[in-house]
Amino acid sequence: MKLKLKNVFLVYFLVSLSGLLYALLQLGQPCDCSPHLRAAADHLRRKDLKISQLQAELGRPPPAPAQPPEPEALPVIYVVTPTYARLVQKAELVRLSQTLSLVPRLHWVLVEDAEGPTPLVSGLLAACGLSFTHLVALTPKGQRLREGEPGWVRPRGVEQRNRALAWLRGKEAAVGGDREPPPPGARGVVYFADDDNTYSRELFEEVLVWHTRTEKPKMKQEEQLQRQGRGSDPSVEV
Repeated sequence: MKLKLKNVFLVYFLVSLSGLLYALLQLGQPCDCSPHLRAAADHLRRKDLKISQLQAELGRPPPAPAQPPEPEALPVIYVVTPTYARLVQKAELVRLSQTLSLVPRLHWVLVEDAEGPTPLVSGLLAACGLSFTHLVALTPKGQRLREGEPGWVRPRGVEQRNRALAWLRGKEAAVGGDREPPPPGARGVVYFADDDNTYSRELFEEVLVWHTRTEKPKMKQEEQLQRQGRGSDPSVEV
């Protein structure tokens, strides 16, 4: 056993001595490290250049935000809304007025389907803070939708929209009063907005043309109505 350990220590000593001699011989050998140094220097120069560019951008004043056009330069948006008495009328008018209050240069033309201005609508308009015109136009009894009839059988809101267009042409007075109406000849566009719909503020930023949305019966339905003597009135202006 002692002999074996002696042999192991001898081998270990010889290997260590060989490693030491090899290390001593390598100390005198030249080392060409220039490629690595050049690569490191190039990398540092690129980093310095990037840092200089970032510092220049940070020192530069931020670009001025795009200025919105002056309100006076915008056309007036005449929003025409027919309305009629029902349980949810006030709730829907309040919701619509809140959206319209966010739009500059807007005039709300609210037309009631009634014989005269109602206290509910008059009070709502007085409190909403919008520029408005309050009109009334009663739908004739023969054109009213009867119970059980489908919605497309009779036009809805036509009398009220036509009354608003007549006011825009200067042929009607504001029966229910108005607030800050645009001056005659003011440049503007017209948008028909029903009180039971919901509108986004972004919509009015895109309103640049006269726009209307109406519901017309399909041709087969129109032919059926004509056979019954209840065809659409061609003189009705929408």
